[in-house]
Amino acid sequence: MWGDHFCRKNPIGDHFIIQTATPEKMKVIQNKFYFPNNSLLCIAGDVNHDDVFALAEGIFGSWQPTTTDPFKRWPIPEMYPMVGQNNFIVINENAKAPFIAAGLHGPDTRNDLKSTYAADVFSFILGQTNSKFQKALVESGLAFQINVGYQTCKYTGPIQIIMVPNPAKIKESVKVLQSQMDLWDTDDYFTDEQLETAKSQLEISDGFGKEKTSEYIHTITYWWSSASVDYYTNYVENLKKVTRQDIKDFVKKYIKNQPSAWGLLVSPEMKESLKVDETVFDQK
Repeated sequence: MWGDHFCRKNPIGDHFIIQTATPEKMKVIQNKFYFPNNSLLCIAGDVNHDDVFALAEGIFGSWQPTTTDPFKRWPIPEMYPMVGQNNFIVINENAKAPFIAAGLHGPDTRNDLKSTYAADVFSFILGQTNSKFQKALVESGLAFQINVGYQTCKYTGPIQIIMVPNPAKIKESVKVLQSQMDLWDTDDYFTDEQLETAKSQLEISDGFGKEKTSEYIHTITYWWSSASVDYYTNYVENLKKVTRQDIKDFVKKYIKNQPSAWGLLVSPEMKESLKVDETVFDQK
């Protein structure tokens, strides 16, 4: 899904590169990016406002800012675009059940803010138990579980589909999944009620996330680094503006007939008994 840039989407990076870390390498990174004008200091809890500022000044006051924007001096490259449909199978003796994952390149917060909101709303529509998507796959018995998610990022947010198929119906479940995806941009794929329910669920989830300062502070810093504080403070308001057409536009631009990666995890015994391989994804 990410090619040579896979380590940029893996929170811990590349294990083998980490093993080569030296103080000199750490200092190179420090001298490129670790500056107060490229940082956000967040403090949460029952604290005194004036005391916090005094402590921050005492600890960080001597930290000198950089005179240049590090991201202009060392531009971050774009993610490599995917080409075609990439299928693979992973065989692992520890697999207890077949597991399917599919991924596509979605919108980012630099180039297409509007689609990031549509992506979140649509994910919550698909997750509703009364959705056509869940009925076609879970209620029908083709899959035990299926979920579609989108992660908002500054550089290519991933759209991910995770499915635990019925082992006896892997090929059929994939065929129905892909057929459902072809319908995602049709006018009647979801109801107005499902659209509004998704928006309400997202608003409630956002509210719950603010109840604990230990969680809220992580949310603030995540959005600051992946979008902006304004993006987060206006998040619910912009979610409520998402229309059916916005979702159709998102699907057409990022999902329908777009490059994708499909993977199947099975044990050696499952592969042999179920007679499946990566061609299971080529059913169109």
